[in-house]
Order: sequence, then structure tokens, then C-alpha cells
Amino acid sequence: MPQNTATLKTQIKDAELTSNVNYLQPTGFRITIDRTRYPNLEYFCQSVTHPGMATNTVPISVRRLEKVPMPGDMISFGTVDFQILLDENMSSYLEMYEWMQRNVNVGQVSANQRRTSIPTHSDITLSILSSHNNLVKTITYKDAIPTGLSGMTFQSASGDASYISFNATFDFSEFEIK
Repeated sequence: MPQNTATLKTQIKDAELTSNVNYLQPTGFRITIDRTRYPNLEYFCQSVTHPGMATNTVPISVRRLEKVPMPGDMISFGTVDFQILLDENMSSYLEMYEWMQRNVNVGQVSANQRRTSIPTHSDITLSILSSHNNLVKTITYKDAIPTGLSGMTFQSASGDASYISFNATFDFSEFEIK
């Protein structure tokens, strides 16, 4: 899509207006988890659902009004969800399965084993690409841990060549956009 180079005259300062009027394409992304431990999750990822966020409000009573909402002190995030294609060796699924197993079993190993074991948390970076596949922004989900692994449907009566995928859900402490 060609870029609009016409000058806009508004009451908003020109420094606040974007000069890039190209729309973000849904296929322009790449994820990075921990390439040495989870290479298949990166390679076979087909979609990412960025989470929503919400803040709490503190109701303040005001005379003759029921309440006035004031900004709260906490932000809560949803989960980040990935749709991942299943390879023939099921490597992408096994990486998630083993990560979740490790997280549950971490309390059942000795302190010495925990010091040498694979970490339970990992940062996940979503790289957003432009229409020319150049890096535009990155979103880093800090201290992510897997919390959900969907089922898979094996179906022999399928006419089209469709591929099996599964969903992986992660909780995280915060995200950062750069």
C-alpha cells in the first residue's frame, strides 16, 4: 500500500502525528522464546493473541453522587496465546508438555537439583515486522510460564489437506513495548 505523503493540517502538534499510514499486517511477526530450549515453538508458531489489560478503580463517595471512579493501583493482564502447528515428530508439542511437567515437578526436586535445572520462567519476545519485513516494534512478555496446552484433533475423514495445531497459553508478570 503506498504511503500517503500529503501534509495534514490539524490543531494537534505535528510531532504527535505519525507519518507512517501503512496498516500493520497480521502475518508480519516472529516470536523468540529461548532458542536453545524451545526452537520448535518459535518455528511452528502460526498466530499470537496479545492479551488485554485492565486496571482497578477505587470508588470515591461524593455528596449527591453515588460514586466517582478514581484510578486504582493495579494492572491485571490477560494471557498471551499461541497457535502452534504440530510437526510430524510432535517436537513443538513435546517442548510445551515437558515445560509444563517441569514446572509442576519443580517443588518435588531437591534444592541442589533446582540450582542446576532448566528455569521454569522465560521471557517471550514478539517481534512485529513492517510490510517490508523490517523490525518495527518488539513486545517482551516478562517471566512467562505455560499455563495451558489445548487438545489436538486427529481426524481421518478430512478431505482437505489441513494440519494439526494446538494452542499454548502463557501467564506473565508484565509486558514491555519497545
